[in-house]
Amino acid sequence: MLKALREQLGNPTPRRRWLLGGLVLMLSTLPLVGTLGYENAFVLSPVLSLLGVAIGVDTVRAARKKGSATTRVFCAAAATELVQLLAVALAVSAAVLLWQRNCDPWTGVLFFLMGPAASGAAGVVVGLWAGLLAKSRRRQWLAAVLVLVASTAIGAWRLIADPVIFAYDPFWGYFSGAIYDEDVGVRQTYVVFRLYNLLAIVAALQVMALCLDPQRLTLSRLAELRDGLRHGLPRAFAAIGCAVAAIGIGATGAQWGFTANIATISAALSATRETEHFIIHYNPRSAEARTIDAIALEHELAWARLRRLMDGREPEGKVRSFVFASSGQKRTLMGAGTVQVAAPWRNQIYLDHRPFPHPVLHHELAHVFGKTIGDDFFGVALSGLHLNIALIEGFATAMAPRASDHLDLHDQALVLERLDRRPTLPSIMGPSFFTKSSRVAYTTAGSFCLWLIETRGFSGMATLYRTAGDFETAFGESLPDLERQWLAFLEARGGVSEDDVQSQRQRFKRRSVFRRPCAHRAANNASEIRVADRQGRHADVIALYGTLCTIEPEDTAHRIGLAWAQAMAGDFDGALASLDEADATPDLTVTLRAALASRRAEVALSAGNLAEAARAETEALTLPMGRGARRTHQLRLAAAEDPGLTDLVVTYLAPFASTSLGKTAAVRRLFAAMNVAEAPGYRALGSYLMGRQLLNAQMPEAAAEQLATALDPKAGDGELPSPQFVRAAHIALLSATVQAGDYALARSTVAALAALPESGHGDALVAALWRERIEFFASHAELAAPR
Repeated sequence: MLKALREQLGNPTPRRRWLLGGLVLMLSTLPLVGTLGYENAFVLSPVLSLLGVAIGVDTVRAARKKGSATTRVFCAAAATELVQLLAVALAVSAAVLLWQRNCDPWTGVLFFLMGPAASGAAGVVVGLWAGLLAKSRRRQWLAAVLVLVASTAIGAWRLIADPVIFAYDPFWGYFSGAIYDEDVGVRQTYVVFRLYNLLAIVAALQVMALCLDPQRLTLSRLAELRDGLRHGLPRAFAAIGCAVAAIGIGATGAQWGFTANIATISAALSATRETEHFIIHYNPRSAEARTIDAIALEHELAWARLRRLMDGREPEGKVRSFVFASSGQKRTLMGAGTVQVAAPWRNQIYLDHRPFPHPVLHHELAHVFGKTIGDDFFGVALSGLHLNIALIEGFATAMAPRASDHLDLHDQALVLERLDRRPTLPSIMGPSFFTKSSRVAYTTAGSFCLWLIETRGFSGMATLYRTAGDFETAFGESLPDLERQWLAFLEARGGVSEDDVQSQRQRFKRRSVFRRPCAHRAANNASEIRVADRQGRHADVIALYGTLCTIEPEDTAHRIGLAWAQAMAGDFDGALASLDEADATPDLTVTLRAALASRRAEVALSAGNLAEAARAETEALTLPMGRGARRTHQLRLAAAEDPGLTDLVVTYLAPFASTSLGKTAAVRRLFAAMNVAEAPGYRALGSYLMGRQLLNAQMPEAAAEQLATALDPKAGDGELPSPQFVRAAHIALLSATVQAGDYALARSTVAALAALPESGHGDALVAALWRERIEFFASHAELAAPR
């Protein structure tokens, strides 16, 4: 047996099969990468490219030993071996399904065909040309590898120089970019790219057929080629036509969506606002256009804050900020859908529409400011080959910490510790950062970095960032010692109750994409649900939610979504049955228990069963939850207890309305809010609801008037239902007055906000940032002026 194996390995053809089969088997021990799908295809594509090169080179060398061959013979021989090689990989991948879970094997096969199979074919053609252009194996391989390296270099340069995070390459296939963006599929642009690759392959083989001397197996000399062209004009025209078309498509890749540049993005974001430190690109017909002055000032505020926090450091040149109208537009144009992105080395940030003030702007700009203390090329925490992701994201999170209800960043880290979900710091100081969910990893790294800055000053952080994590050089202490001190600080600080821990449990429960074998299938299904909902295909929405419940049965949110789809289709009994199934899930978090009660109340309200709705909401309100969720529960409870309010609140909340309503939904909500305000005793509540809707419509002056009324009602107008509504009204009024430029009212509002009872560390953080924003906007209005 060993002798037979040695003989097999001594022959290039079976050796390649053993090599590929062994690699696929080795990969099977890894999550996601180990089974058919996007990650697996991305890893195998360059491998198949190299094996394809080997097949092409060996095909030419074998033909030379025989004495003659044509391009057709070359293609037949090489294609036969490539297909056999791909069959080996697919057979092993099929066997892997016995122990490696795959939620969508057919899409995995499609990724395999579009990735490794197509890349292998491209590699074969390169190998054939290299085999004909050179005689020695070394030179043949050198010529082929130069082509692969050149193509890879072009793709890498585009990722570095162009405003994209995705890449298409003949030999690597498709690189989607953001790891946290789980919605990855074989979409139209990928198909078009592979058709372009096929055109280039056909052109290369056509030219080869014209130039090949089948007897000597060399490329024809010019005179011989000229004679051949006269006798084969149709073939020559076909070859030239395919070659010109392929070159033309490749040269205009941005127009085909294979990459993007400033020109293609600017065509969609055709309006610009240039300030002292920014060039802001936006859609002139978007929500950003109606509040561009406030957006421009928020950019300048973020710059001023970061410069102050970093002891005067600031990047050179102006930063380009691309503000897309939606996450879908951002995904189409530059590759990132659900995530916001920064490219420090390009001085660029990429955002999509969010309500003012944009919650992630400061974080993404912090990445750009990080270039002042990062490595010389990319401007990140990179030393040699060591890239410290925890410092990159932890630094940006620390520079722009965000509150979650009344919890600040340190409070949230303490919650993780109480939940036993906090990863150790050494375990995330590198690529393993991505094996944790983004919320867990960002919160842990961010709190730690913020503590380092607060206790040891910024200069130490600058050294730490520059060295990509040399704690001894930066602070004279080891990481384990610093970790113990940080944890002691969190515990001594306190401010986190058991209710806080339970209300945050669901938020931190989600696992990393690498821990969820069905992450991509689930994200793709969610996208299909949104499309089907917009098109009114209720049966498809229900079926897609049913699929989600099957592939991720542990995620109770899918079962709750199924109930929503059934209720939207008018099947209230089916919705309640789905909720009963979800309720039987063991170890439900309080967040999911409240969500179940909420959905029951919505079904009951829509069916006119007010007593059941009131019972469900009363039960939900006994549970720990965030302030926003509590407000919604309180509003539904008010609707259940007052029949005169029921239909208005149902119209306002529209629990089972289709997203296809679009702008109509906003009009319906505003109309419902107006009618709530007209109902006896509900003027304050109705004014609050109207103010929120007017803010969403970028009408800050009108919103401020309504919100001020809600906070200072007259006799008989009633009051806001709870302290949670009062706090939310203050924050909304701050947003409206700052955007409208009424800084006197904004100052009195932030003072009132800070004086509200039951305030925590997060509330103090929010109030402090609003104070800074008000004073900056009031004294730097000229910075927003067009330049």
